[in-house]
Amino acid sequence: MSGKSPSGALSPYYYKGGYFHGIHYGSYFDDAESLYKMIEKEERFILESPEQRRIMIDLYETSLTPEVLEAVMRHIGRLSPRIVKLSIAADRKSLRVLRCAMKKAGVLDDGRYYLCTDMEEGKTWLVSDHS
Repeated sequence: MSGKSPSGALSPYYYKGGYFHGIHYGSYFDDAESLYKMIEKEERFILESPEQRRIMIDLYETSLTPEVLEAVMRHIGRLSPRIVKLSIAADRKSLRVLRCAMKKAGVLDDGRYYLCTDMEEGKTWLVSDHS
């Protein structure tokens, strides 16, 4: 049975023979406080369930200031025990910043996350059996 995550995404979302949990952190622009509140709600939602998840995060049109980037890395770190695979979709400039932040934070092993500009590509990677 599908429901919705706090950010409004169908969860679980069925795609190409597999399921994943979508998180909409996109279109917050410069409203970091609202983004932080949504991060808290999503985190509580995921951590209160025992399931391991494949997660897709949309970060399009959200300003990745150093403070926001740090909050997102801490968030991913706290979710790490529940993450099977993580895909993050954003614009090219944001992906460069995210790639460096993910390496520096070491919150997930290289094979457990995928950064992309094409959400369909990220979804396909999530539901594939290999990393």
